[in-house]
Amino acid sequence: MHDAYSATTFLRHTRPLRGILIDDQPWFVAYDLARLLGLNHPQSLARRMEPHEMRVVKLRHASGGEEPVEVISEAALYKALFRFGHPENRTLGRWLAETVMPLLRDQGRDDPRQPRRLLMNWRSQRVTVLDWQGALWVPLEQLPTFSAFAAGIERRR
Repeated sequence: MHDAYSATTFLRHTRPLRGILIDDQPWFVAYDLARLLGLNHPQSLARRMEPHEMRVVKLRHASGGEEPVEVISEAALYKALFRFGHPENRTLGRWLAETVMPLLRDQGRDDPRQPRRLLMNWRSQRVTVLDWQGALWVPLEQLPTFSAFAAGIERRR
């Protein structure tokens, strides 16, 4: 059994969603997801899941401490999105499917010859980049952000 996991923290509208890989499968802190869904009692989300969709694990903090948290599986996450239907949850589901899941799955990839998504901090933003063949690749839709910053550097010289 694993002693403690190091979570990857994703931010959506300044709210965190911590995720971990257990046996190459994504699991998410139930409390964080409940807050993103706007539930009045976020601590109750995990209790509404089936026993196989929820477990308690220890998360390791950067300070060295550990915290026991309830995590839910990927299937339970989508179940919660469906159950607590709200118009905002459609964009939340898209963000989870297109950004969070691929990044979290790539965390477990060890083969340096395969491309891997990473989160990079850039000008107080978190940007998804692709680490491949020893270089970082920027998504086309993020290119104007990087180009404007680079142009500002060139003008100052």
